[in-house]
Amino acid sequence: METLFIHNLYFLNGAVYLLIFIGMIIEGEGVLFTAFYLAHQGHLRPELVILVSVAGVIIGDIIWYKIGAHLEKSSHLARKIAEKVSKRLDHHLRKQPLITIFIGKFTYGLYHGILLRAGALKINFKIFLRTAVLSSLIWIALIGGLAYFSSLSMNLLKHYFKYGEIGLLFGIIFLSLITYFVSKIGKKEIED
Repeated sequence: METLFIHNLYFLNGAVYLLIFIGMIIEGEGVLFTAFYLAHQGHLRPELVILVSVAGVIIGDIIWYKIGAHLEKSSHLARKIAEKVSKRLDHHLRKQPLITIFIGKFTYGLYHGILLRAGALKINFKIFLRTAVLSSLIWIALIGGLAYFSSLSMNLLKHYFKYGEIGLLFGIIFLSLITYFVSKIGKKEIED
């Protein structure tokens, strides 16, 4: 399975872990899925992928929380817009921060906004951090498990496919569908 993608991965050597770390702060799902998939295939060291992924997610959550707190203090316009747009979310964050942050972790496209609002509302940092760490560990285990089993099935079916990237594509599509349905459920929970 010598492809251009894998060749460039080896060329990057240790920098690939820095890219995973940065990717976990910015994006998350796709980076995590790809990293675990490649670790299972033997292209990355699994223990480093886990360490870098956990660190990136938790540090990223803290950064998003701090940005929210900073924007609340420094930008009158951002505060006014956020107050109008996020009344329901604010209500849930104030009443049930643990559940809101936990559900938000599995809701595609809303999590960073929830973290920003948690910081802006000055949700207790210890509660925030405890919830963020717990939900991140569960999230990493689920996404990593999906990548692992996607890679495992790819090994069983490799004579049907020419390149491993095809299996990765199917895995990402599957993950996107799961994330979409979980976000629908999460949005219903937040609205109620």
